[in-house]
Amino acid sequence: MPLQKTSPAIHRSSLPNHRTKQAILVAALSLFAGAALMDGILRMHRSAHLMSAKRKTAPNSLAMTSAQADKDNAEFELKRKNTEKTEECVPVRIRQDGAIGISYLNCSRQAYDQDGEAVTITDDFRVPSELARRYNFWRRIYSLWSKDHYVLHLSEYPEVVIAIFDASKISALPVAKDKKIKKFAKVERDNYRKLFLAMHQNKENEERFTPAMRRLAENMIHINNKDKYLVAAQSLRLQRGQRDFIASGLAVAPKYLSSIEAEFRRQGVPVEITRLAFVESSFNLKAQSKVGASGVYQIMPATGHQYLRIFDGVDERNDPIKASRAAAKLLRLNYNLTGAWPLAITAYNHGVGGIRRATQAVDSHDIADLIDKYHGNQFGFASKNFYSSFLGVLATLKDADRLFPEVPRVQPLAFSTIKLSKPISVREICRKNTVSLAQVAQLNPDISPRVIRSESNLPTGFVIKIPVKTNITSRTFASRSTPR
Repeated sequence: MPLQKTSPAIHRSSLPNHRTKQAILVAALSLFAGAALMDGILRMHRSAHLMSAKRKTAPNSLAMTSAQADKDNAEFELKRKNTEKTEECVPVRIRQDGAIGISYLNCSRQAYDQDGEAVTITDDFRVPSELARRYNFWRRIYSLWSKDHYVLHLSEYPEVVIAIFDASKISALPVAKDKKIKKFAKVERDNYRKLFLAMHQNKENEERFTPAMRRLAENMIHINNKDKYLVAAQSLRLQRGQRDFIASGLAVAPKYLSSIEAEFRRQGVPVEITRLAFVESSFNLKAQSKVGASGVYQIMPATGHQYLRIFDGVDERNDPIKASRAAAKLLRLNYNLTGAWPLAITAYNHGVGGIRRATQAVDSHDIADLIDKYHGNQFGFASKNFYSSFLGVLATLKDADRLFPEVPRVQPLAFSTIKLSKPISVREICRKNTVSLAQVAQLNPDISPRVIRSESNLPTGFVIKIPVKTNITSRTFASRSTPR
C-alpha cells in the first residue's frame, strides 16, 4: 500500500522543510558529541590526575612506613643489646601505641639456629628438622602467648614472626576488644605488605634494604624460595595466643586422661595422641563447631553414629571417655590406611581420603613433603599445621609443671559403670542407688539436663557412670558394675 500524502487540510508552511530538519539534527548531534567529548576529556583528565597522584603518593607512603619501621627497629636493636642472650627466643617490647603494646621476637644466633634443629619429645614422637621451626612457633603459641596476644606472622612460613601485639590494656568487652586489635593489626599488616613488596622488587640489590627490611630478611634467611618476599606480602596472618586455652584444659583433663589413655592402648594407638584433645578443644566439654563436630575430640556426626550412641537427649561425643573410643578407632583406621602416625593425625583434620590423594600427588609418605610440596585446594593452613600444632601441644604438656605453675592439679574421676539390661530413667537409677541427680549429671556429660531431670528411659545396653562408692542394689537393671 502506497504511503498517503500529507492531508491538504494541513498547510505546508506549518511543517519544517528538509533542510531545516537537517540543521536541527546536525545541531543536536554536535551538541551531544561536544558534551560527550568534553565528558570524556574530563574523565581522562581525572584518571590521569589520579594515576599521577598514586605514583606520587606510593613512594611517599612507603617512605612513611619505612620511617616508622626503622624507628621501631632502632628501638629493638637498642633493647636487644641489653637483653641476655639465651637458647630461647624472647619477646622485646619496642613501642606502646595507645593501649596496644608492640613487641618483636628476639632470637640470638644460637636460639635461631636451635629453632631449626630436630627435637625428641617422646620415644614415639620426634620433630624432624624440616618441621622444627614450624613446631617451635606452635610451642610458643601454646606456652608463651595468651589470648591477649595477637601474633602477626606468615601463613606460608608460620615461624616467621613479624610482631606481637599485646591487647591486655584495652578496656572493652571481648568482642569490641577483638575488633579493635584486628583493626589496628590491619594497618600494621598493610604496612608490612608494602615493605615486603619493596623487598621483592629489590631482592637482587639487598644493599638497598632499610634497617627494618634487613630485620625481616634475617628472620627469613633459612627460606630458599627466590620469591619468598612476595609470598610473605601475600600471606600475612594474625594468630591469637593459646596459653590460657591450654591452662583451662589442664584444669579439666586429668579427670579423664587415665581412662582415655587406657582406651587408646586398647585400640593400639600411642597414648601421646590422647593430647589431640588439647588441639581440638583443650578439654572444653561443651565445644561445638560450626560444621557439627562436638565434644573434646570434635567428632563429626557421621563418625559419632558409626562408633557411639547418638539419639534424642543423649550424645556420647560429649563424654570425653566414651568419645575417646571413637577418636582412637578413627585414628587407628587412619594409620592402617596411611601407614604413618603423622599422616594419621593429619587425616584427623583433613580426612583420610585427602591425605591418600596428597601422598600419591607428591609420591611420599613424609609429612614434611606433603607440607612443602602438596598444593591441594583443601590442604590449607589448618591441615598443613595440624601435626606441628599437635607436637607443640605435646611438648608444652610434657613441661606443664614448669610452664603452668598456677593451674591447680585435679585428681582422676572415681566412678563405677553400669550397663543397663533394660530401659530405665536416670531418676530411677539415682533412687535405687541413693545418689543425687547432680552427681550423675557431672559424671555423664553425654546425657542432656532434660533427660537427667525427666522420666525418660535410657535404652538397654547404655553405659552410665555413677559414684564409685555407691552401693549398687538393683541388679535387675545392671548387667555389670566395674570400678575405674
